[in-house]
Amino acid sequence: MEIYHKDGTFPRYCDAVRKSLDPNKFNEFAQLTSNEERFRFVSGLRSIVDELQLKREYNGKGMEQAVALKTLGNKAFQAERWNEALVFYNKCYLSTPKENVQEKSIILANRSAALYHLEKYDLALRDIQRALDNQYPSQMMYKLTERKARCYLAKKDYEAALECFKATVTALDDSNLPLERRQKLECDAQIMINVLPKSVETEAKNRKKASTKAAQLASQSVKVPEHFVEQALWFDETPDEGRFARTSADLKPNTILLLERPHVSALLEDYSLDHCTHCLKRVSVPIACPLCADVVFCSDECEAKANGTYHRYECGFLPILWGSGASITCHMALRMITQKSEEYFVKLKPELTALTNEQIDKLPIDDYRKVYKLVTHESSRTPEDFFQRTLMATLLNVCLTLGGYGSCPQEQHFIGGLLVHNLQLLQFNAHEVSEMIRETPDDIGNSTFIGGGLYPTLALFNHSCDPGVTRYYRGNQVCVRTVKNIAAGAMVAENYGPLFTQVRRDERRDTLLNQYRFTCQCVPCVENWPLFTEMDPSIIRFRCDGGKICSNVLKIPAAVNDFMVKCTECGEHTNIMKGLKSLQDTDMLFKSATRLHSSGEYEAALRKYVEMMETMSEVLVPPYRDYHLCQQGLRACMLEFGNRFTKAVAKK
Repeated sequence: MEIYHKDGTFPRYCDAVRKSLDPNKFNEFAQLTSNEERFRFVSGLRSIVDELQLKREYNGKGMEQAVALKTLGNKAFQAERWNEALVFYNKCYLSTPKENVQEKSIILANRSAALYHLEKYDLALRDIQRALDNQYPSQMMYKLTERKARCYLAKKDYEAALECFKATVTALDDSNLPLERRQKLECDAQIMINVLPKSVETEAKNRKKASTKAAQLASQSVKVPEHFVEQALWFDETPDEGRFARTSADLKPNTILLLERPHVSALLEDYSLDHCTHCLKRVSVPIACPLCADVVFCSDECEAKANGTYHRYECGFLPILWGSGASITCHMALRMITQKSEEYFVKLKPELTALTNEQIDKLPIDDYRKVYKLVTHESSRTPEDFFQRTLMATLLNVCLTLGGYGSCPQEQHFIGGLLVHNLQLLQFNAHEVSEMIRETPDDIGNSTFIGGGLYPTLALFNHSCDPGVTRYYRGNQVCVRTVKNIAAGAMVAENYGPLFTQVRRDERRDTLLNQYRFTCQCVPCVENWPLFTEMDPSIIRFRCDGGKICSNVLKIPAAVNDFMVKCTECGEHTNIMKGLKSLQDTDMLFKSATRLHSSGEYEAALRKYVEMMETMSEVLVPPYRDYHLCQQGLRACMLEFGNRFTKAVAKK
């Protein structure tokens, strides 16, 4: 991940600043040995800071625009085009300024009506409550209490519905409705008040039975934790490979190895208004930032967490970041600072390099020390690279200062140095957060880059062009699962981009060397495995029956007549009849798994793929077409459990 895109303002600015420095001045910068010194040097060039001319701007909100959108929403609502109405009400709500409290409450009430008709009762109830909290007009209160009652009625919460119908009768006293209309609504509410007590009594009995059954099911079910690391996973370290994951036990395909929340995450600009900026989940009914129209939230909880920490400093500056061409790593580098206070970092200063790996592993995900010592390749960076990153850190720091972050000027260079450090470590340790996006329900879909995240445990996994795991995301939480058998003691590797089945070795190695600064020595690279399209289906690669004593591969033509084959390495005979029979079984399993997958039965399909993978692993040695087709099926199924979105919903 680079620090900027070519079409922004920063590349031109960076080029101009660099050219303005004479060779002696730049050589002075090149001799500096710490990030704090580099930041002090660049930020000391006052003309640079002055030239930035940054200022906080809250754009996208205004009542004229909001009223126009509300009118369009009302027209769609009257025509019973509920989804269209919801879209306009969402836009209207995001456009309504913070000070227009009552107008905001009315648009929330309107949106709750659209949600009620779309049968999204919980979301409708949320909007009703938020409208009530925002000075909703008392003369219109009956609308909300009656809608609230109808939502609870649809949810079969008869007790809550009864209370809301009673509140409706009371609220009608404050309405300015014509007498006849008021009496009609009061009569309707009174009918429900008379009918519902019997339902309340029945519901109480059913609830008692249901709670007993739920308790039984809860005791039987296995709860998936918010954060989980497979016990068999441990982290070794060597001079050549750094820290990397190993397993102390044999792992089967479809084993969950890791569930991890990020230390930091951020959205790309293109997804900032349809995904929650805090948890990265897709949002259909957004919660707005009170001040800016640049981000949305999925819940009041996410909004409170974001505005209680990082967003209050980012708010009003995001368009500047996006316009500059700053990459997602720059946004994350900034947020790594803004999600904690200046005092927090100052307090940690003496401990940043003092902890051992064992101590770091025990730290919580949000502790900055958890990520500080991740690889930066600082010793191999060029002065030009340092200058670009330091200049970007200067831009980020100006946002911090103007946003009111920190109160201790003497610590500004320390924080600036951390920004430079963050920009380095994110280059090699950040992951792209993805979402499976489909144009139609029948579309195969594309895994789409929507944001970035820094996952302290996942960052320790090394690369292989034939990885043992795949990953997907639920919001910004990453889930890592195995896609093949991994023997005890073996490295557990993920993939940094190129797979051997799709990209030739020279190209893979060039990509990895350029982006991650290592020459790949995984088995497919060392043995130069063929691309998937070049694997010969007429040759079957059997495992020698010599077991662990012999690792020889028996390359047998598919049309062979002999069933006992002698190994040229260990002299043992292998009965390939058993292997051929297994391949017939896997062919049936693959057809069954494919059918289940296409019909949306992903768990069942996974079980078939796992059975197929285990059968093939006993008799075959990759690279082999069917083996990798099975892996592809496993990955495709697993992605269905992560973020996914279909643009065009099938008509019922």
